[in-house]
Amino acid sequence: MNFIENMKLLLNLIKYTAKGFSVCKIYQILELKKQNINDEVIEFGTINYQESLIKFISKKPKKIFFSNLFNLKIKNYFCINLEKKNKIKKKFKNILAFNVLEHIHNDSHALDELRKLLKKRGRLFISTPFLYRYHQAPKDYKRYTLDYFEKILKDKKFKVKKKISFGTGPFLASYSLLFDYLNKIPLVSYPVITVCFLLDYFLMLFHKKKTNIFYPICILIIAEK
Repeated sequence: MNFIENMKLLLNLIKYTAKGFSVCKIYQILELKKQNINDEVIEFGTINYQESLIKFISKKPKKIFFSNLFNLKIKNYFCINLEKKNKIKKKFKNILAFNVLEHIHNDSHALDELRKLLKKRGRLFISTPFLYRYHQAPKDYKRYTLDYFEKILKDKKFKVKKKISFGTGPFLASYSLLFDYLNKIPLVSYPVITVCFLLDYFLMLFHKKKTNIFYPICILIIAEK
């Protein structure tokens, strides 16, 4: 990433921090803005457009569906339990599972269910936190690495198309862990996140590999059926 791109990222971090988003969520939003998801898509872990990450995609998909464990009778909603066998006949071109799999104990079975729901050449977007606090929904079981997802997705006959570690280094990762507290103190988050970002940027000058690889706040992997 060059200097201009880094400054754009910093400005976006400040912009979305002002809206109350965690660093993990900000990176996920920024990546979705880059994705071309203009066909049908189902998002797991939410129940409506207002709470959805789909709304941040630059070009609104043609058909949008949602899924959670709630048994709701509303438009474009499916009650799908990824820890059980589902009998949903409909298939989807794109599936978003952001901040979901860490709450599922049997993730291997969950990936089998997600594969069943995908159309041929359909894409699965997975993002999970790594250096992030314990959060129940209702349980919080795991933290994943890109190596893990790359291995298990290949075992499930997926083709891995893209993989990213989000973050800049140890300072921004530390800020992310303190976000719940810093966010409650007006105007403190902005200078702190700026200093942490710049310190990581300075550290990167002395590393052959990007420091975000060693201190990922969250990860993303895109796989194709």
